[in-house]
Amino acid sequence: MDDKLMLDDLSSNLRDRVFFAARDGMALTLYALLYEKNTDEIDDLLNNDVCCDGVKCTPLIAAARHGREAAVRILLEKFRPPVRLETEGTVKFDEYVIEETIRDFLYLTGATALWCAAGAGHLGIVKRLVRAGANVNHATKTLSTPLRAACFDGRLDIVKYLVRHGADIHKANKYNNTCLMIAAYKGHLDVVQFLLDSGARVDERALCGATALHFAAECGHAAVVCALIDHNAKILTNENGMTPLQCAAERARASVVEILAARSEVTRAQAIESFELLGASFANDKEYYCLRMAYQYLHRAMTMRYDTRYGQLLKKPAEPIPAYDNWRESTTLEEVERLHGNPHALHMEGLTVRERILGRRCPDLPHPVVFRGAVFADEARFDRCLALWRHALMLRHLNAVSVVKDLLRFAQVFSQMIHIGIELPLDQVCFVLEACAEELRRGTKRLEKPQGNHDPEALIEEYESNVRTALYLVAVAARLLENPNNDEETSRAIRRAVFNLREARLRTGGTLLHLAVDRRTPVDDFHTSDVCQFPCTRTTRLLLDCGVDVDAADDSRRTALHVALLSYQFMPDEREAWSEALCACVCELLVRGAHVDAMDIDGITPLVAAIGGPAESLVRSALNPRLSCLAASALAIHGAKYRPEQVPRDLHEFLIMHGVYPH
Repeated sequence: MDDKLMLDDLSSNLRDRVFFAARDGMALTLYALLYEKNTDEIDDLLNNDVCCDGVKCTPLIAAARHGREAAVRILLEKFRPPVRLETEGTVKFDEYVIEETIRDFLYLTGATALWCAAGAGHLGIVKRLVRAGANVNHATKTLSTPLRAACFDGRLDIVKYLVRHGADIHKANKYNNTCLMIAAYKGHLDVVQFLLDSGARVDERALCGATALHFAAECGHAAVVCALIDHNAKILTNENGMTPLQCAAERARASVVEILAARSEVTRAQAIESFELLGASFANDKEYYCLRMAYQYLHRAMTMRYDTRYGQLLKKPAEPIPAYDNWRESTTLEEVERLHGNPHALHMEGLTVRERILGRRCPDLPHPVVFRGAVFADEARFDRCLALWRHALMLRHLNAVSVVKDLLRFAQVFSQMIHIGIELPLDQVCFVLEACAEELRRGTKRLEKPQGNHDPEALIEEYESNVRTALYLVAVAARLLENPNNDEETSRAIRRAVFNLREARLRTGGTLLHLAVDRRTPVDDFHTSDVCQFPCTRTTRLLLDCGVDVDAADDSRRTALHVALLSYQFMPDEREAWSEALCACVCELLVRGAHVDAMDIDGITPLVAAIGGPAESLVRSALNPRLSCLAASALAIHGAKYRPEQVPRDLHEFLIMHGVYPH
C-alpha cells in the first residue's frame, strides 16, 4: 500500500513538472522529461489535467494559452499521438465577455488548445494546431468557438486563417451571440468588415433580441455602425423594445445618434425623442455626464418639435414623479431655455425625460437614478438620496432584476448616516428590510428553479450576499429600535420584516443568528463597518424576539451557541476587546433556552466548546438539563437507532440535536 502511494506521488510530481515545463515554454526540459517514457506513460502525463490557480488543463492547452510555440511544436511533432488535440480544459482569460457583461477575468470551461491560442492571439500556434488536425469549430461549454475568441480580441489575421480553414462564421454561442456581434461590440472594424464580406448575417438576433447594430450603437462605435448600415442592416427592436438609435441615445453616444437619426427609415418623431433621450442621458450619466451637451440636445429636440415647416409635434409629458422632486417636464422652448445654467433642473428634467421615453419596464432606466442619488449622498443630502434609491429599487423589483447591489448600498448609507449623527427615519429602514425579505424569497425561487441563462454558483453567491446585507440591515434596525420615541406601528412593521427573514440561510446552513454571534462574520468596509460589528447583542436580541430559532443548526449541526463559543478561538489578537460582547450574546442565547448539550457532527457540545473561554462559567451555570435532554443523551450513549417515520418531526430534530441518529 505504501509503495503504491509512493508511486502515485512520484507520478503526480512528474505530471506537474511536465505541465509547468509546457506552460513556461521550457521545450528542452519538456522533451527530456518525456522522451524515454513509453506510450502509456506519455498518455498519462500529457492527457490528464493539472490544477493550478483555478486552471485545470493539459500541458498542450497551457502551452497554447501562454504562447509557448516551441513547447507546442515539441508536443505535436514528437508526442502525437498520444497527445490529444480536442481535450478540453478550464482556463483563465482576462476581460472576457460572458452574458454580455465584462468581467475582470473568467475561468472558461471546455476550452481546447486551439481556442486558447486563438483567444490569446498566438497565430503561429493556431497554424500548427490546425495543420495537425485540430477542429476549428470545437466550442466551449458556452458554445464559444476559436473564431469567436479571435473576433473578440480583434485578431484579423487569426480570423482570416480560421475562416480559410473551415471555421463557421455563423456559429453562435449559447446566447445566440454571433462572431459579428462580438466584433461589433468590441469595435473591431476590420474584423466586422471581413465577416460582412464573408457573408455574415447582418440582422441575426441574439436571445435578447439585439443585432450587431445594437451592440455597435450602444458602445459608440460609429465606424462599425456605418459599415453595418452599408451592408443594409435594419433598425430593429430588442426584447426591451429598444432600437439601436435608442440604445445609442440611452448610453449618451452622440456620434452614433447623429448617424442613425439621419436615416430615412427614422421618423421625425423618433429622431426628436432620440435627441431628448440623448440630452437626458448626458444630464445623469456616470461616465459621460455633461450639462452643456444635455442642454444642447434638449434644446435641439424642442426646436424640432416646434419647427412649423414640418408641422408641430407637441410633447405629452407624463405625470410628475415624487422621487424626481415632482418635476414637470418642459413642454415649450421657453421652459427648456429656463433650464440653462440650472444644474438641478437639468438633472431632474433628464430623469423625467428618460422615464417617459424608456418606460418603467426598461432595465437600463435605474442606473442614472442610482448615480444621481449617490451624488446627493456625497453632498450629505440623504433625504434626496434615499428617495431616488427607493425609486430605483422599485423599478428593479418591477422588472424582477437583481437588487443585490441596491440593498447593500442602502445598508452602507444607513450606516453612514448613523455614524455621522444624521437622523435616520425608521420607515426608510423598514421599507428596505421588506424589500430585502422579498428579494430573498425571489432568490430562493431562483435557486429552486434556475433559468437556463443563470449560473447556479452565481445565484448562490448573490443569495448569500443578500443574507449578509439582511444582517447589516437588522443590525441598523436594532440600533434604531432602542429609541423610546419610535412610532409603534413602524416598530411593529420592522419586527414583521425581521420575522420574514427568519428562514434565511447561508449555503453552510447558518442562519442570521449564527452570523450575529460570530466574530468571523464578514462586514462590508464602506461605512457599514462603522456601525455593524459582530458579535452584536442588540442584533441577537432582535432576531430572537422576531422568531429566529435559538437552536437552529447549520450543516455541521452547530447552533448559534456553538458558533459564538467556538469563534473565541479564532480571535487570538482581540479576545479581550470582544470578550464582553461575546459573553453578552451567550447570555442572550442562554436566557432564550439554548441547549448547552446540543451535539455537532463532531460530538462537541457548547459545554465543551466553552472550556477555557470567557463564557465558560455562564454556560456551566446554565447546565440544568431537562428530563427530555437526559433521556435523549442516554439513547445516544447506548447507540439507540430509530426510523424517522416513527417519531414526530419535532422529536426527530430534538433527537438529532442530542446525537441520536436514525437508521
